[in-house]
Amino acid sequence: MGNDLTYLYKRRGFKPFFMINIAIDRRAWPGFYAILLYGSILCMIFFGQYWLDIVLLILLSAQLLFFRIPKRRIPVTENPVAAADGKVVEISTVTEERFFKEETVKIGTFLSLLNAHMTLAPIAGKVRFLQYVPGKFINALKQKSVMYNESNWIALEQGDRRILIRQMSGAIARRICCDVKLDQAVQKGGQLGIICYGSRVEIYIPKRCFRPTIEVGQHMKAGETILGEWIQ
Repeated sequence: MGNDLTYLYKRRGFKPFFMINIAIDRRAWPGFYAILLYGSILCMIFFGQYWLDIVLLILLSAQLLFFRIPKRRIPVTENPVAAADGKVVEISTVTEERFFKEETVKIGTFLSLLNAHMTLAPIAGKVRFLQYVPGKFINALKQKSVMYNESNWIALEQGDRRILIRQMSGAIARRICCDVKLDQAVQKGGQLGIICYGSRVEIYIPKRCFRPTIEVGQHMKAGETILGEWIQ
């Protein structure tokens, strides 16, 4: 059996599940241990109820799944890449008043419970703007969530190119984590933060210098999917 696995791994690129190296965000562990503790107590109280063991295993696996940080191959291009995994639910032209104060292309991405929840930098650059805005926890698929939900704004600048990223909470996502500070330099595809348990991420880019090439309904991979082209 061992020789068979070695052959498959070296010659066929096959990796059994126990050899797969997946990074887990550090914020997963408090919830993981809480689920493990209370789940174990319930399993002991109701000893012999094997369905409880199955539920506990599912919850522990789901916790790690939500906080996984998959490796991404950052494309060699000057064009910006997606900040989040998920489905494109909006591409529109809006006047962004918080940072740009001009007409911008807005790209909205919805993150389901099955997506990785990290937020990555679409471009390399420095953090030029940070703002946390408290708010409600409306379903991120509803339009009014854009107006009222808790959010965190991060602007990156690289020369004359700037991008504004909005991390937004949802009905289940009740915690936004930001991992960068003002004037901090970040690499393209570097982690800006994470949103716990499904949410929405928006990107704003000045319309005068950017043309999107993605479409509504498209599924994106953070750090890999190219959003469009710089035109200046």
